[in-house]
Amino acid sequence: MNWLTFDIGTTSLKTALVGGDGAVLARHEVEYAPETPRPGWMEMAPQAYWDAAVAGAQRVIDEAEVSPQAIAGIGFSSQAQSFLALDAAGRPLTPVIVWLDERGRELAAAWEADWLSADRYRSICGYPWVIGDLTLFKIAWLVEHDRRAHRAAHFLCLPDYLIWRLTGERATDYNIAQMSGMLDLRTGDWCDELLEAAGIAADQLPPVHAPGTTVGEVRAEPAGEMGIAPGTPVCLGCNDQLAGAIGAGNVRPGLVTETTGTALAVVAATDRLLDDARFFVGRHAVPGLSYAMPYAPVSAVVLTWFRDLCAGADYEELTRAAARVPPGSDGLCVLPHFSGTTADPDARGAIVGLTLGHGRAHIARAIMESCACLLAELIEPIVRHGVEPSRIRSLGGAARSDAWLQMKADMLQAPVERPACAEAASLGAAMLAAVGTGYFETIAEAADAWYRPERTFEPDEGLAETYRRVYAQYRAAAERLYERGGG
Repeated sequence: MNWLTFDIGTTSLKTALVGGDGAVLARHEVEYAPETPRPGWMEMAPQAYWDAAVAGAQRVIDEAEVSPQAIAGIGFSSQAQSFLALDAAGRPLTPVIVWLDERGRELAAAWEADWLSADRYRSICGYPWVIGDLTLFKIAWLVEHDRRAHRAAHFLCLPDYLIWRLTGERATDYNIAQMSGMLDLRTGDWCDELLEAAGIAADQLPPVHAPGTTVGEVRAEPAGEMGIAPGTPVCLGCNDQLAGAIGAGNVRPGLVTETTGTALAVVAATDRLLDDARFFVGRHAVPGLSYAMPYAPVSAVVLTWFRDLCAGADYEELTRAAARVPPGSDGLCVLPHFSGTTADPDARGAIVGLTLGHGRAHIARAIMESCACLLAELIEPIVRHGVEPSRIRSLGGAARSDAWLQMKADMLQAPVERPACAEAASLGAAMLAAVGTGYFETIAEAADAWYRPERTFEPDEGLAETYRRVYAQYRAAAERLYERGGG
């Protein structure tokens, strides 16, 4: 048995075929580029996502040499918040408005000033701030700027649109629904108060189900396009960060996954829903569990920026040189907030303590250490709630660097694990689909069967004090620059 998965990213769609032992049998990636028709806008043609999924399905089935009947189900992992409006016949009234689109920010600020405080919003949907990039505010924006689209029969987030194309059914999972900014965490359904403020009704949105729920079967026409069997079950997935956490086996309290890429996102499984103004919280895909998701908009991309400044350098060269520099980078400290922080979009980065004795390797190491400090900073408020991480599993491009993972282990004084499967989000989507189609009874059972570590980096207790000083320097520099903590 095999599971076909679609991981719908901002700049590419990754298709994977996962076998019954959890191995990725084939993988294909189609890149695309969202358009910016106006400053602050970001859009994509809906057909571009469908074409990417069709091409990916055809390629992985052909590469793995499996029959269409050998596909037991289809699963999803996706960017959140991106959505489009459809008429009653299912024809798009808008392009896909991508999550990075900024057109709802002024409206969100006006709501916050008038009636929707950050505390009130957090109590409804788990977001610690009133964030103008959420689906809610862009749908409300359509009232003034595109009334025809605002009166749409349906609003679907991106994975829901592909599910509709495959099955003809409208459905969403509670993780994607919550990240739209319109779900009431207390009820697990759409929030009437927020929908009324946006000027829409609940019947314009899809029914909400648990991740992994089988919501339909592939119709004959899309089955023919993709080269799969009609009637193949289609299962709900979740946001890519949570899917990646599931794929990395983060399905029990005490486990933490972190993704260090352009941004840095942490997912900590918890046995209760935490309440904190410093991070996002939601229901885990595992029944009875919740999760906390601290987030920083900038992390490893700072090393990319530095690499590009160093003509001829590459990541391996920089990280090898950085590994030869002593911990603490000979007093050099980097604040990686080059595009602000979640709490302060106007914050900016800094390199503190530069001398003529510092070279390229020192700066590279200080950038890497700053990301380890940022990870510690994001985890710190979770620990204060009594959630002590027993193990950290690292995802994203930075997880390929042994030196970087060792820095994180030494900074956190906890084991840091690199999963064997680099496509954690695709594996997580397959786990959910395998549960939805009855191959496993529970998500935890699927994770126990399919998750494998590739290597574990144990903390060096002898460096604990050194890294405490590195972190203290990082925090002190942030307090001086921002007149408060950096996060």
